[in-house]
Amino acid sequence: MTRPSADLPLYVINLPASADRRASVQRQAAALGIELTLWEAVNGSVQHPLFAKVDEKRRLACKGRPFRAGEIGCWASHYLLWQQCVDSGRPMIVFEDDITIDPRFLDVLRDLPSLPDSVGYFRLHAADRPSSPWVQFGDFVLHRYWRSPLCAFGYYLAPSAAEKFLRHAERWVLPVDDYMDLAWLHGVECLGLKPGVVRSGDLFASVIQAGRKTKPGVGVLGWLSRESYRARLSVRWFVHNLMSRLRWRAPSSNG
Repeated sequence: MTRPSADLPLYVINLPASADRRASVQRQAAALGIELTLWEAVNGSVQHPLFAKVDEKRRLACKGRPFRAGEIGCWASHYLLWQQCVDSGRPMIVFEDDITIDPRFLDVLRDLPSLPDSVGYFRLHAADRPSSPWVQFGDFVLHRYWRSPLCAFGYYLAPSAAEKFLRHAERWVLPVDDYMDLAWLHGVECLGLKPGVVRSGDLFASVIQAGRKTKPGVGVLGWLSRESYRARLSVRWFVHNLMSRLRWRAPSSNG
């Protein structure tokens, strides 16, 4: 695996029209003395070749409603960054633009060179979900989540994990952050910092939720299909968690 270095790129996904978000995250970066690279987000309301990956039929069966434009744009934006990670052969940090960055993020950057080679991905935010300490690097401990931590405010990504994400992302059914949690599918363990060093900003309305209307009724068959999918997903989580717990070990460090 390529090792993290001082010139680790820090990408921020941002729509050109979201000037207030862009200004906010740039102010934070300047205060911390870090340099961010803006990554132009895909506008979900404008046709894009990647939208062909949306499995509309399965999406309706599993979730009971189609993707919103913001969700599809979010998917494509992260997908393109995964491709960038693989093509560059270098690890990266990916941020969404509606975040607050804790000053301790600088300590994460400092300690990244001691990250074990086995870790190719972890979230930078902490979720109020069950987890267990998994592995240590520097002064930080990564937790393994036992349920989906939701959201993708910020994360570390190495080419090895990005390649796995891409390999299994031929059909888009779940939101991208939920897909990233499916360790049994793509083989990338669901890890995150606790406490986190990134959190959701409170000043901005969600672009994904923008324009959202009341959910349409899905009917009895639609409800049964959706609940069946949720049950199958819960079973997959249970089995994966059981196998992971059997392999569980106390936090360790390679340095």
